[in-house]
Amino acid sequence: MTKEQTVELNLLIATFRCFNEQLYNLKGNHSGIVKQKFNRLLKVAAQYEKEVVHLTQGNEELETIYDGLMEILIEVKRQVYED
Repeated sequence: MTKEQTVELNLLIATFRCFNEQLYNLKGNHSGIVKQKFNRLLKVAAQYEKEVVHLTQGNEELETIYDGLMEILIEVKRQVYED
């Protein structure tokens, strides 16, 4: 795999981990059929993240990208809440 492909893959995985964290933040905010579908999505996301973390354990580049993306999300949320 080329350096560019590795970066793209790490960016995708880090983005997914951020997505999973945002899903977790919404847990409990749904009801009925939507809640069932949401919980299913949450379980699949958690399983996928578990597998990815296991496969990429110790990948500092991935952790750096993940941390950067989460900082961006936190900053965007802060700005939205202030408006």
